[in-house]
Amino acid sequence: MAEKPIDLDLRKLRYFVAVAERRHFGQAAVALHVTQPALSRQVRQLEHELRVELFTRSTRDVALTPAGEQFLRDAKALLAASEAAQERARRIGAGDNALIVGFMLGTDVGLALNAFSARFPRVSIELVRLRWWSQARALLDGGVDVGFVRPPLETEGIDLLPLYLEHISAVLPVDHPRAQDAKVALAALTDEPVLEYAEATEAWSAVWNADPRPDGTRPGHGPAFHDMEELLGYVRGGRGMAFVPSSVAAAFPRSDIAYVPVADAAPGQVSLAWNAARPSHLVTSFVETVHAAARVRGTA
Repeated sequence: MAEKPIDLDLRKLRYFVAVAERRHFGQAAVALHVTQPALSRQVRQLEHELRVELFTRSTRDVALTPAGEQFLRDAKALLAASEAAQERARRIGAGDNALIVGFMLGTDVGLALNAFSARFPRVSIELVRLRWWSQARALLDGGVDVGFVRPPLETEGIDLLPLYLEHISAVLPVDHPRAQDAKVALAALTDEPVLEYAEATEAWSAVWNADPRPDGTRPGHGPAFHDMEELLGYVRGGRGMAFVPSSVAAAFPRSDIAYVPVADAAPGQVSLAWNAARPSHLVTSFVETVHAAARVRGTA
């Protein structure tokens, strides 16, 4: 007989996530405005309820067990889904006429938003930044209603409308031998370690790290980064190079960084995505508006 599922306490999940992200009970307790003994008791109780060790503890540090690593991913998804459900309920209950639009850094959303607002001037639009590791989750959990995304992403339950392609640039320190080139080939970057998109899927890493290269070789791996500030810091420090869309390169001009177009890199795709199970009137209208605007521009 299967064990009866336990009722998970969202507060305990938040406590667990706070500790897991900081790897420190004291710092998590400060962030949560609770005492450290109370926090420790709540996490111990959660482990008891789950019948599994989530952390390995010593006098010097705290680390996640394999079960804890998996539970962290699931707990963050559950908390995001809970927050999204509450937000949807509040919006519906208040009778809000609003649309939450997600976007990735550098994606061209202005024309679409202006066209939609011209058709529906009373609909308020809230913009939410999407990350490569959370594009699909934000759409499926309801954190956003519709989003401008960069595939690949997990598409089960998600509908996609391809919009336009972007050229890819190599991010190099300004004193790199190829920094002044008008274009660079992937073969010329063979010996350069490539910075990793943190928490990215294998499919994302393969596309956005040009791994493998057209000749079948695999690039060396550099440190993982979560945002452009970390990426630029690693590049300036000589820890590796990276590949980014041309629109992202244009948004971060720096005197100590060179963005060199990659002649033989496959272009990046920008698409509009939405939850196939929740095609509301506003979402459907937004998709139709974006599609029409893209046709006018000749990009879809």
